[in-house]
Amino acid sequence: MSKNNLNYSYMDFLSKVIVGIHEVSTITNIPVRKLRYWEEKGIIQAVDPTAKSRQFNLANIKKIILVQELLDDGYSLDGAARKVEDRIAKLDSLMSLIEI
Repeated sequence: MSKNNLNYSYMDFLSKVIVGIHEVSTITNIPVRKLRYWEEKGIIQAVDPTAKSRQFNLANIKKIILVQELLDDGYSLDGAARKVEDRIAKLDSLMSLIEI
């Protein structure tokens, strides 16, 4: 099995596990109100933005945790979001090059 297939499976898994916003708040220790604000700013995306109840996949939960860590280190919200997006893009690019 190539790393591309392994990476696809991992990314597929991250996108398929769905968690409600209140559970995300509990997992990340970030208030629901803040999560909703981050969604309004486009930093995270709900699985179905038109749904009454917000739900997020594991990929977004990872992003939430990384953004919060950078905020704790003194980054602005916009700066933290940019840094996380850049990091994700670099990792995705690297994973697409690696094969067993």
